[in-house]
Amino acid sequence: MSRFTLDTYVLEDSTAEDVADAVIENEKQREPFFIQNLDEASRRIQYFQTMMPRVGIFYAIKSNDNEALLKLVASLGLGFDCATPGEIHKILKLGVNPRSIIFASPIKLPEWMVYARNSGITHATFDSSSELKRIKQHWPEARLLLRLRVDGDSVYRLGEKFGCDFETEAIELLEEAASLNIKVVGVAFHVGSVCISEDSHATGIRLAKSLFDHETRMGREMKILDIGGGFLSENTSDIDEVSRLINRSLEEFFPDNKVQIIAEPGRYISDSCMTLYCSINSVKRVKKNDEYINMIYLNDGIYGTLQYAESWQTVEKFEVSSPKYYLRKIQVEKQKNKKIKEPLEKTILWGYSLDSTDRVLRDFEVLLPRCTYLDWLVFPLRGAYTIVFCSSFGCFQQPQIRSVISKELWRKVKRSDVYTVEDFIVDPDLSAPLVSTLPKVLNVKRYIQSVEPNVELLL
Repeated sequence: MSRFTLDTYVLEDSTAEDVADAVIENEKQREPFFIQNLDEASRRIQYFQTMMPRVGIFYAIKSNDNEALLKLVASLGLGFDCATPGEIHKILKLGVNPRSIIFASPIKLPEWMVYARNSGITHATFDSSSELKRIKQHWPEARLLLRLRVDGDSVYRLGEKFGCDFETEAIELLEEAASLNIKVVGVAFHVGSVCISEDSHATGIRLAKSLFDHETRMGREMKILDIGGGFLSENTSDIDEVSRLINRSLEEFFPDNKVQIIAEPGRYISDSCMTLYCSINSVKRVKKNDEYINMIYLNDGIYGTLQYAESWQTVEKFEVSSPKYYLRKIQVEKQKNKKIKEPLEKTILWGYSLDSTDRVLRDFEVLLPRCTYLDWLVFPLRGAYTIVFCSSFGCFQQPQIRSVISKELWRKVKRSDVYTVEDFIVDPDLSAPLVSTLPKVLNVKRYIQSVEPNVELLL
């Protein structure tokens, strides 16, 4: 496992939340950490396959490239959507067949093409004439998918940057590829990340069918339709309606199984499987415009894993059960199984850096119970686009990730070639603190004395 990915705990009678509770209540952990529930990722995968049985999954590694999650995806026999040589390398190191990878970046450096070619990758996307010419020179035997521009009502639109126009560019690019003797085997599109409009995928399928028909008329054949990603991730059932529309469109435009249908979900699989736990470094209570606001200083921030916040993401106060953190009255009420509702107060969450713009959830009103520096905050739905955005600003390190897996799922996947026995810990000590990410302390005093023994040290 990588430095920030710890061995996976195999759980039988415990849950992912139990692991977090035990780590925090042991009082030895102060650095932020993730709990990654591999069963949750597996459930999302199974649900996606159930709702869209014709659609093969090529997991978008860009959303979360954590090794434990990648190994789970590989052990379940899924493919991978990679966009850089680094991502390709990371997947191939797991022993994945190169033919299970699609190089889904429509604009690639020549060196990237050579790397992919030498690594055994066979399929890639393109959306321009200049890309075709580079492919002809550096990767002529590649099997290509033409990427269409199909923008839906998405939080993160991709059409401005990627994809060709259906009306004015698509046919010309197909004909140019044919003139260059480059094989175009399919069509790809992406409706944008976090797509709210449910009919966008159906639109893309309809447009793709026209291009398939064009190739048939020209005596050429395409075999792959890539419907991309963009699936909502807050709830497992968020894909229910879009799945119904996709299935109906596939039945209308691609009724037989001669065409392979694939998708590139990333956020939908990874978002809900990880929860971030942050301790509080300090708390200030300030008065602004005649009202009091609590300012909480976290040990993570926008330069760490909290760079982006979505409207469906929340933050919660972690309730430690240790009596010394709570008034006796609250403990008595808890014993009576009565939930104590603390009043919510306006709160500002500051990140750990010295940058004054390092404010978490800046665009949202944060209401939390009053906290102390002994408390922790919990950030659910933090598996997508968090660890992959960590920066080295301030020399802070990425939080450690503790992955957990149920014994039932472990028995199912452990014999996969991607795993070794060292990947798992059976019957773990749940309360053990995670390995610290702090740098090693150097013996600078001895060094300085050896250089200038007569200098008085300010140590």
